[in-house]
Amino acid sequence: MTLPAAPVLADDCAARLSQLLATSLTAEGPYIAENVNMVAGMRQVFRQHFVSDTHFLVEQLEPAGMPDTLHYDGGAWTADGAGGWTLAWQIPAEEAAAGMVAQRQAMAAAVENARCTTETRDGRMMERISGLLGETPTFGPSLAVAYLVDATSGQVTHLTYDYTLNGMEMQADYVISPAPNLTLPLPPSN
Repeated sequence: MTLPAAPVLADDCAARLSQLLATSLTAEGPYIAENVNMVAGMRQVFRQHFVSDTHFLVEQLEPAGMPDTLHYDGGAWTADGAGGWTLAWQIPAEEAAAGMVAQRQAMAAAVENARCTTETRDGRMMERISGLLGETPTFGPSLAVAYLVDATSGQVTHLTYDYTLNGMEMQADYVISPAPNLTLPLPPSN
């Protein structure tokens, strides 16, 4: 007699979701994310290039006309249109790094339930790890999150967030591609 495969235990799945939330997406190396946000029904499209949590470049594709923003060690610089960068704001590098870690830890600790399934996409076996988080400082009282992970490589390939903040519905969708040779500029005087 052949028994069907046992489903992933809920506690194991919640632990897997917590682990994903607690780990920087740059842990496996640099990546590029194509990000579509819906904020109160308005669409925003970004391309985000990450070397680390504290060194990344954000290009706003829609609506057009916004300058690129370079983040580096607690500072944010906007492209000045002439090939240079203008400082927009700065906090101590240690504070920026600690803030990223604290945000990930708060999210990992807020997992209330999770569901893990597998599916095949483009001939590849994928794990879908999704769940609901309770209160977090960044995302408010509730956040639905879903990861799509390549079952062979362990690489996160897709990430979604759905939440309501200050009465506005927000959705964020990220398609993530490894970029092992990614290099980014440094801001002035670095």
